[in-house]
Amino acid sequence: MLSDPTKQERRNATGVRRTTSVGLLAVVAVSLTLSSAASAGTGHFRYSHGEPLNDLRVTPGVTFHVTVATICRSGYSTSVRDVPESEKNEVYAMYGITHHTAGQYEIDHLISLELGGSNAMGNLWPELNNHPHGYLNSKDILENRLHALVCTGKVSLRSAQTLIASNWVTTYHRFLGAWPKANAVPPTTTTTIAPVATTIAPVATTTAPVATTTAPVATTTSGAGATTTTQVGDVQITSLISSVAPGGHESLTAHSSKPNDSCTLAVTLPSGRLSTESGLGTTTANASGDATWKWSIGSTTGAGTAQASVSCSAGSAAGTFTIT
Repeated sequence: MLSDPTKQERRNATGVRRTTSVGLLAVVAVSLTLSSAASAGTGHFRYSHGEPLNDLRVTPGVTFHVTVATICRSGYSTSVRDVPESEKNEVYAMYGITHHTAGQYEIDHLISLELGGSNAMGNLWPELNNHPHGYLNSKDILENRLHALVCTGKVSLRSAQTLIASNWVTTYHRFLGAWPKANAVPPTTTTTIAPVATTIAPVATTTAPVATTTAPVATTTSGAGATTTTQVGDVQITSLISSVAPGGHESLTAHSSKPNDSCTLAVTLPSGRLSTESGLGTTTANASGDATWKWSIGSTTGAGTAQASVSCSAGSAAGTFTIT
């Protein structure tokens, strides 16, 4: 079992809250072998598709010993979340971030709690918020999708943990398709420390095939705008106003094959920014599997094509509409 000596000493001195419903959870490293020297070094962001990733030398991803049944239980993530401010400050220091603007980062569980991730330092990193004032980051949407796939037996827990720890951006493209662009603030670092030489031990994993069906692309033209809908799995957009003016109101209805499914809607505006309008986000489909969102288009929103992306446990779908 791997552990962070510095972190363990602090825990022995001060004690850490444990949730009785979960019990004593042993922590193990899952993505690579992390040396104590690497743990103490300053991390450097990697990049994939232009997006910052964790430094595998210092944030390889660490998990609790938990089962699929445990992580799929309602309320599990809340019951084990335990990251004090002092630990968050240590993570910023570990990545050489000495100052940052409000909302620029969040200290994120690389392997999310809902996928069995732990609160250990080796599982925490400063995630760059790609819409700091919104309800979800792009990685949050991926985490929800992987959790749904694991809990329905379509992807193994081990595979989901390995995929999100090694390169969550590539994993997002694999499972959710087009990347939702947004106004992200570039990483801020004020120190440069030579990389620490470490050996990364590859982990042999088997990725369970994801059972999906791809429906033909349906195109509906109405007025000055066109709505193009694509789907993966058993979710489809059944209604989306094709053209709307700034200050107007938009609505979208999606159908999931799963009754009472949990579905999330994210809208990328023509500027590339994710909309933060009230009415978007996560909702629960009705007994027939239908979920509906209604939201406003800001009066100063620029003209162009916007993208609406729906993610449910049964699948995902995306469509476009025109802001005139």
